[in-house]
Amino acid sequence: MADPFVELASRLTAATALKVASSLEIDGRLSKALEKLPPDSEVSPALSSCHAALGPDALVSVLRGFAIAAGTNASDIRAVWSGPSFDGDSDHTTSALAHLIDSAHEDVFASTYSATADSVFVQALWRAIARGVRTTLLIDSKVKDGQTAAMLQRKLAGARFWTYLPPNGQYAAQHAKVVIVDSQSAFVTSANLSVAAAERNLEAGVIIRNADFASGMRQRFTKLWQAGEITDVAAP
Repeated sequence: MADPFVELASRLTAATALKVASSLEIDGRLSKALEKLPPDSEVSPALSSCHAALGPDALVSVLRGFAIAAGTNASDIRAVWSGPSFDGDSDHTTSALAHLIDSAHEDVFASTYSATADSVFVQALWRAIARGVRTTLLIDSKVKDGQTAAMLQRKLAGARFWTYLPPNGQYAAQHAKVVIVDSQSAFVTSANLSVAAAERNLEAGVIIRNADFASGMRQRFTKLWQAGEITDVAAP
């Protein structure tokens, strides 16, 4: 067989390379990554060889590099607002976040401090779960004495729930508000997953459609979980 890395670079489309990379950075499993290739793909042996040679983490970087080289990794950066609107404004938080989550095919990661059951955001997350998209929520399990976490676990059954463990038992909040879709697009915002954030508050955020940026953020949260800085939330 020819050099497996040359095989991947010459035969994988940029879109497929990103799909395989996204799969690997979720759990590192070769079997799941191979499912992203067409049936009986000639690239499967090369991907297996590269995975054995490099391991999943390094192979993700290689695959992302192939996509960049193909020119598919250009950035699209857009401001997103809640509150008063003016001519020429870009997207509203509600529609932008719902559309982003609705575009997910493989994986959605969302973090919030607070949330309400009837928010458009929570509804969009439920649609993602219902169509089989892996969904992970990082929440603050202490909000309202745990009532918010329990509500989300009921509303979003099938999602995985994480929470932040402050160092040395000190008080600290999980206050990040981020949505990452398929490790290709990220929404960083001041808005919680709540009706107030969508309809009443003044909120500002940005959607960044760039695989390097989104993948880096997704990996950051995964590393926090691996290091025990964030942990799974027990079922209510």
